[in-house]
Amino acid sequence: MRYAIERRDGYLHAELHGRDTAEQMREFLLAVQAACQQHHVPRILISLRQSRAVFRPEEYGLEANGYARGLLSAECQIAVLGDTHEVNAANEYIEMVARQQGVNLRAFRDERAALRWLTGAGGAGRRYRFARIVIAGAPDQGGVFTLWDGEEIVYYGRSIGDGSTIRSTLLDHYYERPNRATHYSWEVCADPAAREAELLSEHERRFGRRPRYNKAA
Repeated sequence: MRYAIERRDGYLHAELHGRDTAEQMREFLLAVQAACQQHHVPRILISLRQSRAVFRPEEYGLEANGYARGLLSAECQIAVLGDTHEVNAANEYIEMVARQQGVNLRAFRDERAALRWLTGAGGAGRRYRFARIVIAGAPDQGGVFTLWDGEEIVYYGRSIGDGSTIRSTLLDHYYERPNRATHYSWEVCADPAAREAELLSEHERRFGRRPRYNKAA
């Protein structure tokens, strides 16, 4: 077994190769916890490579009174990624067990999707002030956008087609209700409707509800 843990932009990347036993998993998770404390970063991407598929929660310390509870804080957000179908299937089962125990863990088969969730479901990129002159610099292309009120995501939206763009849709929101948000972020994408649905779904899974203004809509 070998592993590497490094801090990246907003999260820890923890890669584990050749995990075979429960004791190896425990050693690795203890090292991840130490790195979280050292760097003060509660978001973690765990990438399992060339490793045995594990369907037993106790091998992750997730059994009743298991050691995992002592390693995790309420702020911890963990994405788990495998390199084979079998490992990914095991990860999805472990996700179900972990979430039943209140652990904010998600299993993914695609690293880009994992990072979108881990870094805020599209909201952790650069944010811009929600002001008309600033919105004028938003992309004149199709995509999705996020509205923020301080640190809270309050709305996910998309350009609706028929010539609308991220810029024009944001301006519509601004003129309709300029005090709705303090900041916005955006993402150009080929299928805005599908991406908006994904963002809303991830937000509901994470917080148990839709953003404030999506609920109202």
